[in-house]
Amino acid sequence: MSLHLSKIAPKLSLLLVAFTASGLGCLASSSPEELEVDQNESAACADFPEWQKDQPYVAGDIVNYEGSAYIAKYDNPGFIPTVSTYFWEPYSGCSDSSEPAEGSSSEPTEGSSSEPTEGSSSEPTEGSCSYPQWQKDQPYAAGDIVNYEGSAYIAKYDNPGYIPTVSTYFWEPYSCGGSPGDDGRPRAGFGLPEKVVAGYYPNWTEAPVRIRDINSNYNVIYLFAARPFGGSPGTTGAVYWEPPGDGKGAATNLKADIEYARTTQDRRIILSVGGENNGMSFPTRAKSEKFVDSVIGIYDNLGGFDGLDWNTFEANQAPDTSEMIWISQELKRRIPGFVITAPPAPWNSRDKTFCKEMVDAGAMDYAAPQYYDGPDLAEQSYIVNSVNEWVSLLGPTHVVVGFGLADRQYYMSIDEAIPTWNQVESNHPGLRGVFDWEIHVDESKGWQFANGVGPLVTD
Repeated sequence: MSLHLSKIAPKLSLLLVAFTASGLGCLASSSPEELEVDQNESAACADFPEWQKDQPYVAGDIVNYEGSAYIAKYDNPGFIPTVSTYFWEPYSGCSDSSEPAEGSSSEPTEGSSSEPTEGSSSEPTEGSCSYPQWQKDQPYAAGDIVNYEGSAYIAKYDNPGYIPTVSTYFWEPYSCGGSPGDDGRPRAGFGLPEKVVAGYYPNWTEAPVRIRDINSNYNVIYLFAARPFGGSPGTTGAVYWEPPGDGKGAATNLKADIEYARTTQDRRIILSVGGENNGMSFPTRAKSEKFVDSVIGIYDNLGGFDGLDWNTFEANQAPDTSEMIWISQELKRRIPGFVITAPPAPWNSRDKTFCKEMVDAGAMDYAAPQYYDGPDLAEQSYIVNSVNEWVSLLGPTHVVVGFGLADRQYYMSIDEAIPTWNQVESNHPGLRGVFDWEIHVDESKGWQFANGVGPLVTD
């Protein structure tokens, strides 16, 4: 985030210590039930090679993985077939030829456990919402809600009938009542608000506003920021997060306030990782798994949160994109409705490539270029032109505009921020929203950003 602000230390004790090597185990090797293929059909795929870690594959390649066959839908650097379901889908054409079966899609093959049996009821199952059962080959539009295997899902995008538990790019879990998930982890609102008004909540302030008392126009709050153990780029892959100062009880009431914000106030809480020259590298899957396990540890310690923010751009650390896609998808798999975001440098071509690949893989919900803390970045003309580029790259629903309001060079005043938002929103009505750096400054200014820009975004 803003690299030029000094961090206050020492802090309260860490919320997380490094996980042991055994941790939660390597979940990547576990094949989800919905992707199982009939044993006889798998045996018919013996002519195809076994999937190999770190081997590049091109669209159309067919491999065996844990006794089942998969076909690459898109080129990829060796993603795991049962995890990266955007890049792979089950292959059911082994018994006929080496070509994909006609009409194959990201659905399990005939006879698999995920497919509704013939004549199955369209009535909701016990414990599910009162929505219709998902139907194979039935087209769905964005916003449609269905029941599938006892749980509800909402379509994020139009699709021709993809299976909700497999095509997670097109579907996400839908909460009927905010009850805990099957793994016992706390749940709140799933996914993002339709329009985002976000603010960063740095943990270096000695007497910050309590999270529950943050201006109600903020519907997304970023906890800034988790750091890598051993410093950048991380020695083990694990990260930790320190609570804020307790001058107003923010640390004492942190867990309760997060729960209240998520359940009663219907806000989303997102853990930001990095910032202040804290880049991270993921050269191995073992390091990626350690990162995931540590995020889950913080999640459990805080009683739950709603997403992760890749804030690792400012340390001149080139992203390990394939591993960060895997990490993001793994977190989404483990925690239904989990959100992934990033605040890239608006001009940086490396950041643009990373965000494009993440969004295309279904591993990032939005990118939020930050227009402050550098020459010309807070100028309306620059922001308008730059947002045009980002919208062209990602689409408007995957773009949030980052503002910084402060009384110093390279930042904006509220009188500059309002017309800037009005202009970019007029150009792109589908923009996902805004964020402000930072909440503590906005509080000191009487919530100028929250009250001045927030309603323009959500109304």
